[in-house]
Amino acid sequence: MHEETARLRSLFDRADIYDLLAEFVRCLDDRDFTGYAALFTEDGVLRMPGREHRGRAGLAEYVEADLGHYHRTHHLSANHRVEVDGDRATSRSSMHAVHLRSADDPTDWWSVGGWYDNTYRRVGTAWRFHTVDITPVWLGEGP
Repeated sequence: MHEETARLRSLFDRADIYDLLAEFVRCLDDRDFTGYAALFTEDGVLRMPGREHRGRAGLAEYVEADLGHYHRTHHLSANHRVEVDGDRATSRSSMHAVHLRSADDPTDWWSVGGWYDNTYRRVGTAWRFHTVDITPVWLGEGP
């Protein structure tokens, strides 16, 4: 492949992955758990400290059981470092998530910051998450 064409392909791939990362947090905060699960490969894995879910099947229900009882959530993914290698890619992103417990008290929240370490696979023409590893670095909460 011509060097300029390869660089363009890499830029397009990285842009598609950035869009996937934005859709990831949008789905969580909009409570679109079915849409969230669709962002993963069929054999995708979601890992959090002490637990994990394997496979797209049941992922929506798994995430809804974890986040569905909060009044609202606000997830941020930033400082994306994406590396593409053919039909596979990796990324590390800063993560900050706020979980509002009650509709009646906006000071009743807890938050977590840390890392998203992800792997991706190209499925057809689209990129999908193959693994998402969530690593907390700090926790906080309202008064």
